[in-house]
Amino acid sequence: MGRQLILVIGLAALAGGCVGREPPRQYQLRGQVLGVAPDRLELTIKNEDIPGFMPAMTMSYQVASKVMLEGRTPGEIITGTLEARDTGPILTAIAHAGSAPLPNVNEVGLATELLGVGDLVPDATIIDQAGRHRSLSEWRGSPTLVTFIYTRCPLPDFCPLMDQNFSAIQRLVARDPALSGRVKLLSISFDPEHDTPAVLAAHAAHLKADPAVWTFATGDRDTIDRLAARFGIGLVRPPGEAQITHSLRTTMIGADGRIRHIYPGNDWTPGAVLKDLRDEK
Repeated sequence: MGRQLILVIGLAALAGGCVGREPPRQYQLRGQVLGVAPDRLELTIKNEDIPGFMPAMTMSYQVASKVMLEGRTPGEIITGTLEARDTGPILTAIAHAGSAPLPNVNEVGLATELLGVGDLVPDATIIDQAGRHRSLSEWRGSPTLVTFIYTRCPLPDFCPLMDQNFSAIQRLVARDPALSGRVKLLSISFDPEHDTPAVLAAHAAHLKADPAVWTFATGDRDTIDRLAARFGIGLVRPPGEAQITHSLRTTMIGADGRIRHIYPGNDWTPGAVLKDLRDEK
């Protein structure tokens, strides 16, 4: 299927052409609605290529008004006008264009169960790099950053960049008396067929991950697919291919188990996350 990507990429960079008093650039979008979030004025859409703006991907878009969400349902095919504003892309017009079955287990979860800021993270069973079955609830009591990766990801600006960012955060936290010993990092692989505990252990050693701070984990595929979907990760596994196309989303969970911040795509920085961690009580 070539390089079809469902990658949530740097929205600020994509919108960066809107400067000064120039009107926002407009693009025509066509895609399938996977989820509707009226409280956040968002639609999760699996969109086709938007020429000159972004490749095909699955992501959440802000809409200009709540009335635009009326009658929207998962599975609906829509067309719309997307404006590239300084604050990110926003849908300013939507039209119904049909309907189709939702595509796969992961995207069904993405459509119906997406977690947002303030939501309590549900428990789930994962398997860490030592082969131990763990519960997500074990990380309660510590501010925790969660990201989703796979070790054979070939795109340097995606999973390898998340590894680099977590490595930098681990170093920065160790040097900060207010954070050292408090913050946890959790990288979850959505490639359990390849990323066995032994593979994850070797990957962690290569990154010099401190096991007291940074855990690598995976689990059975259905569990991981649903968990990734709840955290906003869209996945496509092309038959016969090792490469998994996916979006990026990193989440900060507070010590109480509720989501504090969501960092979509790959344009966030360890320094910005460190500031948010310092603000976490």
